[in-house]
Amino acid sequence: MAINFADQLVITRQAIEEQRRKAEEEYQKNLDALERVARLIPPNGALEKIQLPDIPVKRTADSGDEPSSDSETLIGTVLETVLSRPTVALSPRMVFNILVNQNFPFAGDERRSLISIGSALRKLTERDNPQIRLSRRGSGRKPNLYRAVRGEGQNAGALAGSREMTM
Repeated sequence: MAINFADQLVITRQAIEEQRRKAEEEYQKNLDALERVARLIPPNGALEKIQLPDIPVKRTADSGDEPSSDSETLIGTVLETVLSRPTVALSPRMVFNILVNQNFPFAGDERRSLISIGSALRKLTERDNPQIRLSRRGSGRKPNLYRAVRGEGQNAGALAGSREMTM
């Protein structure tokens, strides 16, 4: 039994030495990289002369002005989904099912995704120039229904036909 412990101790020491050697190699590589970077930095006073390229900043829904309707964001995808179905009143659950069928990458579980979709729909109706509207206010187990805002160029016959479909 003492031999086994001695063998294990030797193996453990070898493993520790190997890890130390690898760490020292990594440290030396980092020092070499820092030296290369230091050679690239211009001397004092020359830094102001360097022109850095303008990097475009992608605005998000929380960044201020008009929220993005980019199809990569949840709010943009929800807006596209509702606008693509102008004659149908959609609940957050219906939008969720459509997005799941389109393989939208939701981060959390279903309950959190439904809450996020409901929040996105509410925010879209509260915009200065909303593209969707609250079609029916929900109560209890009946959810809110949302619909795309109709443009002025559409005729009244199409509007009457869509009312018959949803009732």
